Amino acid sequence: MTKKFSFDHLSDTEFEEYCFELIRELGFKNVDWRKGTGKSTSPSDNGRDIEAEKIIEEYGETIVEKWFFECKNHKAGVSPTKIQNALNWANAERPNKLVIICSNFLSNPCKEYIKKYIEENRPFFKISMWEL
Repeated sequence: MTKKFSFDHLSDTEFEEYCFELIRELGFKNVDWRKGTGKSTSPSDNGRDIEAEKIIEEYGETIVEKWFFECKNHKAGVSPTKIQNALNWANAERPNKLVIICSNFLSNPCKEYIKKYIEENRPFFKISMWEL
């Protein structure tokens, strides 16, 4: 029998660290883990756990995109209330992309909330969801 891959054994901080290393390995530059405190959670991250730049070389020009990453380490589905702060800060600070990284999955109400948020607000930034 094949064992299912899981992040359930990781603490919130360990999951953020995993995401930080993954983002670096994906080639992002100026990767900043915004932990800000020695505590297990950081209330001072301003709506993103990690901030990074994606450098794109296109037609002889260099484009620098700012990306925000919000890491959610939950054993069950992530609810809409858990992502509202990230959406608010992204709206205020205008990155090119907000990525919500989930150790498991976003709840159906959360996916519907994001869909409705995009339809009603037409945000400047793109939203991506990385689940498990």
